[in-house]
Amino acid sequence: MKGRDGISRAIYVTARRRRIVVLRVFVKKTQKTPRQEIELALRRAMEVEE
Repeated sequence: MKGRDGISRAIYVTARRRRIVVLRVFVKKTQKTPRQEIELALRRAMEVEE
């Protein structure tokens, strides 16, 4: 995705019943995804599972 602030990335999971849940969208500033963004997405994925 590309917007006014630059290139964006989304982290998502597929859930039961063919659902796609977007966990996090952020503006990518470097080649590497920040660890903080990954950890936040993982916490949210755990919530989706509950």
